Amino acid sequence: MPQSFNFKQLQNSLPKRPKDSHKGNFGKVFICAGSAGMGGAGILASETSLFCGSGLVKLTTDKSNVKAALSRNPEVMTAGINMGNDINVQIDIKDQDVILYGPGIYKTMATDAIFNEILKNSNNCKLIFDAGALHIMASVPHITKKLDQSILMTPHPGEAAILLKKSINEIQKNRTLAAENISKTYKASIVILKGMETVIYSAKDNESYICMDGGPELATGGTGDILAGLLSALLAQGLDEKNASLIAVAVHAEAGRIFSEEIGEIGLNASSLIPIIRKLLNQ
Repeated sequence: MPQSFNFKQLQNSLPKRPKDSHKGNFGKVFICAGSAGMGGAGILASETSLFCGSGLVKLTTDKSNVKAALSRNPEVMTAGINMGNDINVQIDIKDQDVILYGPGIYKTMATDAIFNEILKNSNNCKLIFDAGALHIMASVPHITKKLDQSILMTPHPGEAAILLKKSINEIQKNRTLAAENISKTYKASIVILKGMETVIYSAKDNESYICMDGGPELATGGTGDILAGLLSALLAQGLDEKNASLIAVAVHAEAGRIFSEEIGEIGLNASSLIPIIRKLLNQ
């Protein structure tokens, strides 16, 4: 039986920061996001990861997005690559703690090559696959079963349908089962199935959790990129996969509620969530 939860029920389990802390204490996050024309996804995810406590954030994005990314967040180390059909594309994922791949990514020869590089050389990183990375995974459903490291997947219902080769209606009829089946098919330790009453399935304890918060104000482009960036930051700071997922989903939903209460349900731009989330994490 799925367990329900909301923001008020969760405790902030982020560790206290010692006075002699340095940036290396709070994790290195590598984000590969933003094909040409989709640069905002990488900017939103990396900004959220930075603002939510990651020690170091590196963004690799299509070269057309670099200027905008650096103008927005010079604190994020940003590199540009060709995300089209360059099969020799190079990424540097050495010494990272968390890798987030997929926001704003189109499936191309280059992004397929990046996916394979991440699987081959990510060592013991925690891997978050979102958006475009999920489409790549759906084309090679058994490849991740060879990995021993933690994989977290964050599909919305449409992506879940593609991953399981079912209709969206079938996914929505039994969301907890869909999340569990995605986990088993792709050997994911955590699956976060987004939408109304977001479902988190944890393979480690074979349990499903349903967030009772979250409303229509979050139904706008970019909010998924914010969630992925938040999740990367929590993992980088040492939270285990389940607690990081529960807190990320609950805080994300609570930020939406606060926006709705102060402004209304209409007109949320995803970046408005970031300062609210940062404030919630510091409480």
